[in-house]
Amino acid sequence: MKKILAYLIILLALVSSALFATSSVFSQEATDESAIDILKEKVADKVEELRQKNNKAISGFVQSNENNVIKIKTNAAEEYQVKLDPDLTKYFQIAGTTKKEIKSENIIADDYIIVTGVVTDKTISANAVFVDENFLVLIGRVSEVDKDNFSITVVTTAKEEITLDIETATKQSIVNIETVEIESTGFSKIKEGDTIHFVVKKTPEITDNTYTAKKLLLIPQEYFIK
Repeated sequence: MKKILAYLIILLALVSSALFATSSVFSQEATDESAIDILKEKVADKVEELRQKNNKAISGFVQSNENNVIKIKTNAAEEYQVKLDPDLTKYFQIAGTTKKEIKSENIIADDYIIVTGVVTDKTISANAVFVDENFLVLIGRVSEVDKDNFSITVVTTAKEEITLDIETATKQSIVNIETVEIESTGFSKIKEGDTIHFVVKKTPEITDNTYTAKKLLLIPQEYFIK
């Protein structure tokens, strides 16, 4: 009986020792896993910080779209490669103040796009691609009025000479110098020396600075000398 009791005591001690060792191992493993998780979080935070730092928006006209790479040329004639991720990159068509999701294959040559993502040199890893229209909003002074062709020449604040075709669809407004109210107007009211704010659509085929005016706001030169 004494031998059996002694054996049980020894067995119990061995089991307790084993359980303690196993518990220590599990505890150490849990501590290691916790440390790894913390390290992963720190690395992820640093990566996200760098992504946010380098996250930019680039816009331009599509030159080509193939093999998950879109090549674009900006208004400043800079060329970029846009890398697309089949699983992550989102694509949208802008229509006025709304947008709808589209597919990458809907983006074709000469489309004007805005790309957001991480830029490295001349390559951008795209998070989102927006297909939009490229409108320019400029200010200048009327230097010439062509009454026969219903066009005007404007010298912008950047000293760039632009020809504007005024069509029936052009929305024309004028500042009433007496009431300072904005009123509708027509081509006959435009004269040399007037200041003009205008909106035009930029397209790849326009190379001679001749645009069709979408909207214009005319400020008569008399407004500044009254």
